[in-house]
Amino acid sequence: MRELTSYLKLMVTAVLVFALPHIAVSKPSGIIEGRVTDTETGSPLVNVNIFLKGTGLGTTTDLQGRYSIAGVPAGKFEIVAQIVGYKEEKRVIELLPNQRMTLDFKLRQSAILLDEIVVTATKTTHLVSDAPIPTSVVTRKQIDKYNALDAGEAVKYLTGIRFNRSFSPMASDVFQIQGLPSRYTLVLLDGERIGGRYPLTQIPTDVVKKVEMVKGPSSVLYGSDAIGGVCNVITRALPRRHFFNTRFSYGSYEAKSLVLTHGGHFGKFGYLISACGNRTEGEEGKRNWYNMENIFGKLGWEKDRRNDWTIRGGYYHEDLSLREAKRFDVGLEGKIGLPDLSNLVVKGYRARSRDKTHVGGALEATVTDEERNRGELRWTGTLFERHLSSLGMEILYKKIEQRIEEGDELIDKSQHMESLYLQDEIIFKPVTLLVAGRLDHHSVWGTHFNPKLALLYKATNWLRLRASVGNAFKAPTSEQLYRRTWHPGGRGFWIKGNPNLEPETSTGYNLELEMQLKDVFHGKLSFFRHDLRDMIDGFWAEPYSVYSYQNIGKALTQGAEAEIKGSLFTENLAGTVKYTFLKTKDKETDKELTYRPHHRATAELGYSNRRFGLSLTLIEEYVGTRFKDWKNEEKLPHYFLTHVRVNQTLLKRLVLFLSINNLFGEKYLDMRFSEDSLTYKTGLTLKF
Repeated sequence: MRELTSYLKLMVTAVLVFALPHIAVSKPSGIIEGRVTDTETGSPLVNVNIFLKGTGLGTTTDLQGRYSIAGVPAGKFEIVAQIVGYKEEKRVIELLPNQRMTLDFKLRQSAILLDEIVVTATKTTHLVSDAPIPTSVVTRKQIDKYNALDAGEAVKYLTGIRFNRSFSPMASDVFQIQGLPSRYTLVLLDGERIGGRYPLTQIPTDVVKKVEMVKGPSSVLYGSDAIGGVCNVITRALPRRHFFNTRFSYGSYEAKSLVLTHGGHFGKFGYLISACGNRTEGEEGKRNWYNMENIFGKLGWEKDRRNDWTIRGGYYHEDLSLREAKRFDVGLEGKIGLPDLSNLVVKGYRARSRDKTHVGGALEATVTDEERNRGELRWTGTLFERHLSSLGMEILYKKIEQRIEEGDELIDKSQHMESLYLQDEIIFKPVTLLVAGRLDHHSVWGTHFNPKLALLYKATNWLRLRASVGNAFKAPTSEQLYRRTWHPGGRGFWIKGNPNLEPETSTGYNLELEMQLKDVFHGKLSFFRHDLRDMIDGFWAEPYSVYSYQNIGKALTQGAEAEIKGSLFTENLAGTVKYTFLKTKDKETDKELTYRPHHRATAELGYSNRRFGLSLTLIEEYVGTRFKDWKNEEKLPHYFLTHVRVNQTLLKRLVLFLSINNLFGEKYLDMRFSEDSLTYKTGLTLKF
């Protein structure tokens, strides 16, 4: 504990050394204010993002479409007005000391949105087009178009992403980025990692604003698990007015869900709360039923876009065949705006969970209690001209207790990790260079360093090139280190952890070419490769009596992705084509990884009419051949699936929706999932 305290003091001191000079400096500042309206109707637009590019300064419009940005230093800036469904508008302005400037915007509707604001890739605010690391965004508009009821359904059709779920015994969400196993993708909720077997299924989209997907190694900012990339589910902003929504759905296998969401504000405070229940009976004769309840809430205080504090928390409960899980978490995040456009972010998080699993159908369950505590302090600002720097420290403490139900044998272990990371974005237009590194010291497996290098080159105003290379790691889980579980399979055997495990490591490469022609066409072509080392795999420590874990595996995934989207003949009609080529290899056996098709593609055709509140989407999905077994002796055939999404808004308050998957009843088999018939989901949303 003394060593832990020393590390903590050292890291806090390092961050404050960077921040304090900026706290002490105060310069004359001005105000930019104005109003944003729809070009055609003249109506005010609410929740439009107004920000000064590259500064972190900004705000959103109120119910009258008005905005105000205070504390703007004198100088020349590019100001951006942006909201989903409208073409963004940019202006170059020059503000004098103590000046009060009025600047109005009129926005025109757009069929496709190309420039969302993102934060996940660098933990700094960027437009997607300015981010040096490839980032995909699922907007609120797209979530509604897909009739997505949870975060997993929202990301399902992103290029290079594979998501499906099974509620069979010992199953989980299958969520892969660029062919990597699910365990190599880090899932975040508002920037904080969440666990469990169904992390995305647990999050109802009623509370989701958007989902940001970062592909490639991201351990330099997020630590363990971010080998394949990061999926950050960002919840709705605290509302400016009171609202109440309810959503009910019913579908195949008697799947029923009910979600109640309420939000409001009083003064500078706002709140959001949601309760969700899900009941799925599953297929007849199979143990794949699923019951889930969760509650999510957050309360926040906001002075302006650079100064706010938010506390959020949730309770999650899942009940499946052979397994029951509960989790409670609470987190606090504060943003402190400092002079000279720098800022300080303070975060704290605590989670407690219990997993009760009848491993292999054992009569007595293995009960695992886990506690997780995390703190982070981060400074972001400009140390030198053309440099946007971030320095952060993170401390993590985990504790696990495990026992066999009704037994007295108890595993009680804890571990901690202290981390320091530095990132510098160097801007020499048209080039942005990102250099970053992270140092982690772990109480079990020692010290590791992970670097990352990324480049953005804006060849023209419509052509961009991105390249990146970086290292990432995945720390052994508490169960892999300390587990002690009885499995009744065969004659019965013990599953025991290995406290001598080392982290799994990887090196990832990415090259992306992006083309954008105004607001009618957008295309991307990217190439990727991941080299994994020290993969943790199971083995018989004692033949057929003790099963354990060791670092023995090596693998690679590599391939290419392509995406084209644009308007077709009219702004109401849009099309998208996405394709992924994937090549994998288990370097220990020289065989391909199972259930990884070489070719995967989707084509979407969408029609929307805002006047009549109608949205129609047709999705055609192709999955190529893939191996079912690790010896590569059994190959599964390719298949085509057709999906339909329809939603209709009536009287602005009632939304009816219908989703049909596998319209023609194609029979197919995938990892932990098979289907041979049409499935559907229908329901309604009421908004007050």
